[in-house]
Amino acid sequence: MSIVDIAGGALLLALGRKIFWLFIALIGFFAGFDIATHYLNNKPAWVALVIALGVGLLGALLAYFFEKLAIASAGFLVGVLLASRLATFLGTQVKGWEWLVMLAGGIIGLILMLAIFEWALILLSSFTGALLVVQGLNLAGLVALITGVVLFIIGVIFQAGFNRSSRSRRRTANG
Repeated sequence: MSIVDIAGGALLLALGRKIFWLFIALIGFFAGFDIATHYLNNKPAWVALVIALGVGLLGALLAYFFEKLAIASAGFLVGVLLASRLATFLGTQVKGWEWLVMLAGGIIGLILMLAIFEWALILLSSFTGALLVVQGLNLAGLVALITGVVLFIIGVIFQAGFNRSSRSRRRTANG
C-alpha cells in the first residue's frame, strides 16, 4: 500500500479541507482497509481492497448528501484510523486492547470534528496525510518523526492559507 499511502497522504495534506468529500472518501478507504486487514484477516487481499473501496465510496456519498452525518462520521473514522496506525507503532503495549484505543480515538475525532469543524478538518487531514506519507515511505525513528512534523506543518500552513485566500476572494466578490 505504500504508493497508495503516499498519494492519499499527499492529497490529504494539500486538499483535505478544500475537497471535503474527498477527505471523507480517503479516510473511509484507509480506515476500511486497516479494519479489514487487521481484524477480519481477509484472504485473498483483494477482499480487503473491496471493503476499503466500499467504505470510501459510502463516505463520499454521505459527505455529498448528508453533510452533518458525514462530518461526525469523518471525525470518528479519522480518530479510528489514527488510533489504529498509532497502536501499530506501540506494538505489544496495547495488545488485546486495540479496539479500545480505536474506539477512544474515534470518539475524540468525532468530538473535535463537531466542535471546531474547519480547524479540526485542517489539523486532522494534515496529521493523517503526514502519517500516511511517512508510513508509505517506510520511514522509522527520528527521520520519521522529523519528516512527519515537517509534512504536518506544511499541510496546516498550505490549507490554512488556501482557506484564507478563498475567504478574501469571497469578500471581494461580495463587497
